Amino acid sequence: MKSLRLFLAGLILVAAAAIVLVAVLRYIQPSQRSQIRALWVTRFDYDSAEDVRQIIKNTADAGFTDVFFQIRGNGTVFFRSRIEPWAYELSEGGLPKLGTDPGWDPLQQSIEAARPVGLRVHAYMNVLPGWKGVEDPPPAVGQLWTEHPDWFMVDSLGQKMLPTSGWYSFLNPVLPEVRAHLRGIVSELCRYDLAGIHLDYIRYPHDYRLVAKQRHPNATDEEIQRHSEFSYDPASQAALFDQYGWDVSKEQIRQFRCDSVTRIVRDISYVMQKEKPSDCLLSASVMGNPVEGKHTAYQDSGDWARRGLVDWVVQMNYGTRSFDRYLLAMKKAAGRRKFASSVVVGIYCKNDVEDLLAQIETVKNSGCAGFAVFSYSFLFDEQHVLTEKGGTLLPKIMP
Repeated sequence: MKSLRLFLAGLILVAAAAIVLVAVLRYIQPSQRSQIRALWVTRFDYDSAEDVRQIIKNTADAGFTDVFFQIRGNGTVFFRSRIEPWAYELSEGGLPKLGTDPGWDPLQQSIEAARPVGLRVHAYMNVLPGWKGVEDPPPAVGQLWTEHPDWFMVDSLGQKMLPTSGWYSFLNPVLPEVRAHLRGIVSELCRYDLAGIHLDYIRYPHDYRLVAKQRHPNATDEEIQRHSEFSYDPASQAALFDQYGWDVSKEQIRQFRCDSVTRIVRDISYVMQKEKPSDCLLSASVMGNPVEGKHTAYQDSGDWARRGLVDWVVQMNYGTRSFDRYLLAMKKAAGRRKFASSVVVGIYCKNDVEDLLAQIETVKNSGCAGFAVFSYSFLFDEQHVLTEKGGTLLPKIMP
């Protein structure tokens, strides 16, 4: 009986200590916290195993804690998948080499290189882009553009969204088949020893109007606008009717599309919780202005943070004049508590060093969870040597 009382007393002491620790941590100043320092590495930054090893070494040596390592661009992948074909960029010969096994796995290589240096690898995937370019993929490899042409968004004139030389055609998040396909991709990624999965392009393509002329060269301005409004496919229209009837408002359409994107996030989160329940973070790159993101791209990032659908909302706060305003907007959208625990602010290294230094200082003192830098190629050149900007910036922003 005495040993039982001692055991219970010990439990009470441990619980009390935990409560005190939480209270102390709550009042630690932002500058005293260990902030996240992440770096985006795109699929264009590497084409060999040695590239990946050097990228990981440089990232760790620079002082970053996390790397968003891109492994899916537009329905092609940079890891071993049974669902989507290998990216042709990993094999010499261009587009005809789509689906060719390069003989190595970039994602696995990044994980193996990162493990001994303590760098956390997040598999970074473009979620809704399904193809890019004016040439079709070889039909024999089963790429989505030729295998499932009905999975892509449709514009308000009833035409399938066409990719351009530098822009994607997007998959339709309303379709159950698309959601099942993306869940399958995430399930494959869960086989890897990852710190996280990072989502990009998890929205509607509100900015297609900037490139639509390439595909519609003779269209009027009004027609370009209509070619840039998505998705008006039969399945989406039927689902809208089922939910709201014929008399549907613009706000209801907006909410319907926001819900369709959020459903993808929720699906991915469910797969990760089921297959990697305790050791894999979910993060998402989101538009810098959360209000614009919700109203034009149907990306309700504040809601994702508040509801805990993602562990990190990574705000692409890439402007200079708008930086402080968008930072405050994200704090309001996510709420003060989630801003502190779940918002990572992304900065754009194309900006001038003076602006970048000021932005990093603002972020460090803002109370958010940390910062992310886009991207590796601004800090290191093609030979993986520190650039002039990298040499100036990194010593000043790292602890």
